[in-house]
Amino acid sequence: MRRTFLLPLLFLCAFSTQSLAQSDQSPQSTTATTDSRFEIVQSELAARWTFRLDKKCGNVAQLVSTETSSVAWQEMIVLFLPDCLASNKPRYQIFTSGLAARHTFLIDSQTGKTWILIQSGETTYWGPFEE
Repeated sequence: MRRTFLLPLLFLCAFSTQSLAQSDQSPQSTTATTDSRFEIVQSELAARWTFRLDKKCGNVAQLVSTETSSVAWQEMIVLFLPDCLASNKPRYQIFTSGLAARHTFLIDSQTGKTWILIQSGETTYWGPFEE
């Protein structure tokens, strides 16, 4: 009789522990503080659309694989990016859509100027929106 009672109790404890462990998992993404200078942004679509953004100056680097099977940041071209001033506060932001990589934008949150991610052959760069 005792064994019959213990088996369901052990079964219940095992599932309760698993359920608690799942609810305590940390989030899979992070948000940089508002005054931080750099931020990493990754698209939900693919790891290759992972960027390091200089929120103060608007410079963007893309995560790339190296010849030694490592990873590195490769600086990207941002056409018509204004000069960075020493007094600039963080002002740039990258938006990525879960729909398509072509809906990835760099925006100057102070002026509203926006750049779109452009891929031309092997080159990926940021081009300004037409105004």
